[in-house]
Amino acid sequence: MKKKIITGIIGYGVVGQLRHSFLEKNKKYSVKYISDLLFKKNHEKKSIYYFKKYIDLLNKKDLNAVFITLPNYLAPIVTKQALKKNLHVFCEKPPAKNVKDLKSVINIEKKFKSLKLKYGFNHRYHGSVMKAKEILNSKQLGEIVNIRAVYGKSKIVTFNKNDWRAQKRFSGGGILLDQGIHLIDLILFFHGNFIKFKSFISNKFWKYDVEDNAFSIMRDKKGVIASIHSTATQWEHKFSIEITCQKGMLILSGILSSTKSYGKEQLIVLNKIKNGIMKKYFTFKNDHSWKNEIEDFAKLINNNDKVKIGSSFQALRAMEVIEKIYKSGN
Repeated sequence: MKKKIITGIIGYGVVGQLRHSFLEKNKKYSVKYISDLLFKKNHEKKSIYYFKKYIDLLNKKDLNAVFITLPNYLAPIVTKQALKKNLHVFCEKPPAKNVKDLKSVINIEKKFKSLKLKYGFNHRYHGSVMKAKEILNSKQLGEIVNIRAVYGKSKIVTFNKNDWRAQKRFSGGGILLDQGIHLIDLILFFHGNFIKFKSFISNKFWKYDVEDNAFSIMRDKKGVIASIHSTATQWEHKFSIEITCQKGMLILSGILSSTKSYGKEQLIVLNKIKNGIMKKYFTFKNDHSWKNEIEDFAKLINNNDKVKIGSSFQALRAMEVIEKIYKSGN
């Protein structure tokens, strides 16, 4: 049996604590160190060492891997430091506040080829997404014709206008970068690259320094068009991706989340038949995405496998699309 992965968590907010709960259930990990600026002092509790400064965590000699759940402007800085300490890194999305900062991480990653760097594109592990990808790969519905997608919640999660999420110099962007990055990643996952963009970006409602709505239409070199709406004014939370193909359609409706506010997760498959449309429904009652994601990371480390989901290349592609949307919306 392989040794447990001695693990640290940097940033112990809602997501950091959620990651911790799943790491504790996985026998391949041993969470030994946690750091967060909100800790009043360094202390030990139940065989876990808590640090106020993350550098104290990174300096622990027995550490193998870290989970980074930090604000956008800090994530690339700490990721680079962790890699230089010869540590495997799992970093939450967004990977950085802009493409330039992410590229600086990739430059460091290239120097440490034995290390694993994985980003938290958690939605790829959802049941509806995996089933949709399986159907698309089978070509039973033919090629993709177009994609329509909406992902929205009722606010930008901030404490006030002075919160880092509401300030572009710290966050890099608003709802598109915070939540819409999942939508972008999934469209790239299902189809591939797009080359032309027309967008509208607005902060009309919340009036923060960052956007509360982003609309974009993108086209690939073959003429396939995708439209997205990433919004923080969706009073009733919504997740929807409609993929029209030559012989039918896939509708991903709702997604399981910790808030349970996006409705039930289901995939509807529409097939064109001689006399109309035949529908088939797949409903997913349990969310195994968080569990499977960290299990995948452990396998990457133990088996020295290549990162297939959440790689820095995939993160860079998503960030490049987001940057193009911002630029085409100005």
